[in-house]
Amino acid sequence: MKELLALLPESRRKLLLFLCEHRHEDKLRTFRQISLQTQLTPITVRNAMFEFKAFGFVKIYEVGRAYVVVPTEKLKELCMEK
Repeated sequence: MKELLALLPESRRKLLLFLCEHRHEDKLRTFRQISLQTQLTPITVRNAMFEFKAFGFVKIYEVGRAYVVVPTEKLKELCMEK
């Protein structure tokens, strides 16, 4: 985990740490909600989440006009290594 965090840009690192801190909550979060809590722009959150989806860290579901982010087991395992 430390190696991954060292290589990530600050915004991606902040988002990954946010997801790790909130991994046990059953609350569904949209890009906008995440951006408000992390104080990053919604576009930055959107781009990062689609990158994390490509790595298998999150699943993204389209619900109406919003996208819902759900952490996967791979992210939970990554957070446990920390």
